[in-house]
Amino acid sequence: MTSQFKKKVVTTLRYVYKVGIVKSLMIGLAMSASGEEYEVKWKGRHYHIRKHSSDFKVFRAVAVFGQYNVPRITNKNVNTIIDLGSNIGFSVMHFKSKFPHAHVIAVEPEKKNFDQLVKNVKTYPKVDCLQNAIWHSQKNLGIIDSGLGEYGFRTVEGNQKQVGSVDAITMDDIIDRYNLQTIDILKIDIEGAEKELFTHNYENWLPKVRCIVIELHDAFRPGCATAFFKAISSRDFDIFCKGEDIIITFTDTKQEVVEYA
Repeated sequence: MTSQFKKKVVTTLRYVYKVGIVKSLMIGLAMSASGEEYEVKWKGRHYHIRKHSSDFKVFRAVAVFGQYNVPRITNKNVNTIIDLGSNIGFSVMHFKSKFPHAHVIAVEPEKKNFDQLVKNVKTYPKVDCLQNAIWHSQKNLGIIDSGLGEYGFRTVEGNQKQVGSVDAITMDDIIDRYNLQTIDILKIDIEGAEKELFTHNYENWLPKVRCIVIELHDAFRPGCATAFFKAISSRDFDIFCKGEDIIITFTDTKQEVVEYA
């Protein structure tokens, strides 16, 4: 038995344990009986999931396993959340369930993912969805398929084999557009583009951030972790890890420290 197969078995058993046998069977029947898309009702929320895609893995990780339900964010004083790499919106749905009064700005570059994002969050107030890539400057970037599924599209410069293109915006663009004084939570899952984000032009916006939830992608984009930790090294912070995510809560802010529930 290979380690990958063992991991799949453990993940499946964990999923069934979390969801319950009856509910997992109902979801399985919905998956098999549907056309190109099916809907899952879970904890009062409605998740639109595309068949033959990575959407179910994202649902399982975010909604069932609580990927962003990280210890240390309990503070109710969360007004602004920026979600970079929102994919199909399940992370946005999580944040709105935890912080219903917060304004969430969701950024997703890939068109089909973006359309699914809009569909999933359309009933949530104070959510703005931007079909853009995040970068250190304004430019047009290519979108490439990394082969990991719909959650693994990457934005790149140059003439690599592309499946699309998208206009990039900067963090300063977002801050200016929405007149942001503080970013209470900045979630980052941008498939390696964090290297560029934290290498150039971060000096203005980074001091406004109170908490970062980030997945680093050094496995296929060496230098991501180095760029990130170098950029935040001048600030005081606490660090916590859960799975593939690193949570940074800055302790040098004059405001009350954000803590995850």
